Amino acid sequence: MMELAEVLKRDGVDKGLCRLWRGKLKAGMSIEAMIQLYIRGIDFCICEDYPTLSFIRENFKGKCEPYGAFVDDDITDRRNAPDTVLNGDCKAMLEYDGYSVSRIFARHNTKAAINVSNHAILTIDAFNQSDLIVAVSGSDAQVSVNLYGDSSVQCIGDGIKVNKKNKVSY
Repeated sequence: MMELAEVLKRDGVDKGLCRLWRGKLKAGMSIEAMIQLYIRGIDFCICEDYPTLSFIRENFKGKCEPYGAFVDDDITDRRNAPDTVLNGDCKAMLEYDGYSVSRIFARHNTKAAINVSNHAILTIDAFNQSDLIVAVSGSDAQVSVNLYGDSSVQCIGDGIKVNKKNKVSY
């Protein structure tokens, strides 16, 4: 059986992954290191559907969650995390407060309720059929929501900027 990093590298070549990023995928890499690469290269991963949702389910489900990537999970205890990627059929309740600066990537059929307060700064990129409710309390929080594809957001409170992109991804 081919090593996971090698499979990702091979699949990446088919999607146009450049030599520099192929070189970052090394045999024996930890799941944590792979998820860090996934988040750093999230724009390419989303644009090219790489790796596919079925690949993520098969190879990362149950292993990637401690590092900020979720697939088909119910998430209720995530607070002020710098990066969160919600894949598949996630259902999430996320909290951001204090002076946190964070990013959320909601994909596929994700449903999420996101509460933001104090001086938190949050950028959300929503794709596919993801459905979000964003609630801001107070006047100091800043939230930017970028909607791609058929994603949607319901906004409660002030300080939420919604950008409807007329394309499926970046």
